[in-house]
Amino acid sequence: MIRELPVRGMSLTDCIYVCSNMRDECFKETSTLTGSATKEAIAKDIINQDGDSYTISNRHGNPVLIGGTMYRNPGVATIWLIATNEISHRDWWVTTEFITGLMKILMERNITHRIQAESIGWRHHAHKWLQRIGLTFDGQLKGYSSDGYDLLIFGKIKE
Repeated sequence: MIRELPVRGMSLTDCIYVCSNMRDECFKETSTLTGSATKEAIAKDIINQDGDSYTISNRHGNPVLIGGTMYRNPGVATIWLIATNEISHRDWWVTTEFITGLMKILMERNITHRIQAESIGWRHHAHKWLQRIGLTFDGQLKGYSSDGYDLLIFGKIKE
């Protein structure tokens, strides 16, 4: 039996809601890597980026995570995610199922030859999750963020 996941294309309303209510660690990481000083600026950046954006909803149908892929290089999809404090273990399970399925589709349909994610050095739980979804540690950019933290890059290449 195929189970439908509570995932939809991200709307402007979803983006504004999640960005306005994002977890502190999501704000700190995103602002230091993008230079966006406010949640509103982050939402504007997301709306204007090139790529695909999705919303994960909780049991009540409320958005708890936005994410997707952005394309800064041809054939390279960079995964990004921003969550609210309302995200549950079930919602992370949904996110994991969705992202691993999306990665598979991107590779099988030759949309991309590389999938990657970037994470600030202190987000150890995120690093473990990125490895859990099939990405491997590729490298580290020392002092990359505006507050001096390293940026870790995880990736997967089409075989």
